[in-house]
Amino acid sequence: MTRDSTIRVLCPASVTDQQIEQWIQSKSSWIDAKLLVNSKRQSIVLPKLQTGASWWYRGQDLTLKIEQSKHSGVELIEDALVVATAGARRETILPLLRSWYFDQAHRRFLQRTALFADRLSVKPTRIQLKAYRSMWGRCNSRGEVAYDWRVIVAPDRVLDYLVIHELCHLKHFDHSRSFWSLVESQQPEYRDSRVWLTEHARFVKSMFLDSLE
Repeated sequence: MTRDSTIRVLCPASVTDQQIEQWIQSKSSWIDAKLLVNSKRQSIVLPKLQTGASWWYRGQDLTLKIEQSKHSGVELIEDALVVATAGARRETILPLLRSWYFDQAHRRFLQRTALFADRLSVKPTRIQLKAYRSMWGRCNSRGEVAYDWRVIVAPDRVLDYLVIHELCHLKHFDHSRSFWSLVESQQPEYRDSRVWLTEHARFVKSMFLDSLE
């Protein structure tokens, strides 16, 4: 893989396209990790904490509005994200936004997990929301699933893909061809969702940081 994320496969001429596809699928986790590393090399600009700034939520581009108030809180009004706060400092506004986004993520992830768990006939034993440095989610042998809550900023199909991905591991604890076939049965365009996560990884994982690491 090159630094511009171009993937090249060198193989004998006798290897079939199907064999190449199978090999790529078997190396998907490694490829995703390398793509994430490349994406982190790109410089990013954190969203501003001021009225008129653009903030993402469920794939929408919202306008941030900061209003002075004795009562603190965040409210979504049409296409505006209204933050009521007594102070206009970053250390005051950012925690309010972080808490609001986390609450929305919690609600959405629980809803979509229940939906796809039913469709896949699986029952996760525990659902957790975390902020991962490099992963987007995980599933363990105890049937526990976890998601990076910051994916709430992504389009709905991307959040669904993450849910589907982790739940499918309850049936296939690997990244085999059977696993990806099951993922595809729930979201035929799952590859587009994976691309979105790769392309926006650095930005999404930095949105709610006090500063860039």
